Amino acid sequence: MITRRKLLKYGGASASILATSSLGFPNLAKSAPTQLIIADAGGAVRQANQKAYYDTFTAKTGIKIVPVDYIDLGRFKAMVDNKTWGNADIVALQGGEAAIASKQDLTESIDYGLSDRSKLLPQAARNNFFVPYCAASVIAWNTNRYNEKTAPQSWQAFFDRDTASKFTGPRGLLKNAPLTLEAAAMGAGIPRDKLYPLDVTKAIATLAHVKANLIWWDQGAQSVELLASRQVDFEFAWNGRIFNAAKSGQPLAYHLHDAILDGDGIVIPKGSPNAKWAQTFIAHMMEAKNQAEFSQMIPYGPTNVDAMDLIPAKLHPFLPSSPENIKNTIFQDYDWWADNGPKALATFNDFLLG
Repeated sequence: MITRRKLLKYGGASASILATSSLGFPNLAKSAPTQLIIADAGGAVRQANQKAYYDTFTAKTGIKIVPVDYIDLGRFKAMVDNKTWGNADIVALQGGEAAIASKQDLTESIDYGLSDRSKLLPQAARNNFFVPYCAASVIAWNTNRYNEKTAPQSWQAFFDRDTASKFTGPRGLLKNAPLTLEAAAMGAGIPRDKLYPLDVTKAIATLAHVKANLIWWDQGAQSVELLASRQVDFEFAWNGRIFNAAKSGQPLAYHLHDAILDGDGIVIPKGSPNAKWAQTFIAHMMEAKNQAEFSQMIPYGPTNVDAMDLIPAKLHPFLPSSPENIKNTIFQDYDWWADNGPKALATFNDFLLG
């Protein structure tokens, strides 16, 4: 099923530029750029983006998509402040960074008139950024030690180090405040539907309770190595990394109960001269058929609800946003991080140094 599109009419000369239908974008005006530059995360995500979005957009519009290395929030702000538009026309920030950029008025509003916003998960369809996929931070384990039933079933079990617990050994954890503090707060017994506003004090207390049993990682490849080599038997991990490692034969598995969902926040730099063409690309990313293609290459769930019908049923159990999984997960609250991030980061760093 293809996402429905609304017919828009713009006054004057621009009417011929952006009138569109569900069958595709219009013939672009002579002022259309030959290319759009997108700063993305690289790696497997870029490979999936290339096939699902970049190549298909070029086929539809004639505009080439040129991916470049990730731009963080500091560089993004400098780009907007200095109007150095040649760096990127579209930027895939981390979701929390996108919320901060939006709050600082560094981004264009997303033109949802080019798509059907009602088909998008509300957590993904933000006024100034769009989240095209759901990745998940999950509890993973080595299958030589645990199975689906014996592995930790909750973050409370994950962070339990009491002598009566069967989960007393070392466990791997992301060395980063966002996502890790959410997991630790649930480890303190806070249910996921009451997770925000995040109780950082309780989260830090949970981490302190097991600090001697934590092995930190800060790169996805490192998390796989820790688990595969049994330096840890269970850990906090990213579902895409564990899925791909298991697919290649590593003895790893994960579940999606109480998984924390996040994804790239796609933004357009405020004042970008190619903003209208960037809007057409973002609308292209919202289409169900393109999101379905993406999710068949990497196990990140679509944010267009119609996309799931286009994905083989055998893949649904692995996708965080499938109907059977999303009800057991929690979306990261980007707005909370935009408002409270600096203080939470400082508290987390003090804990690491203490």
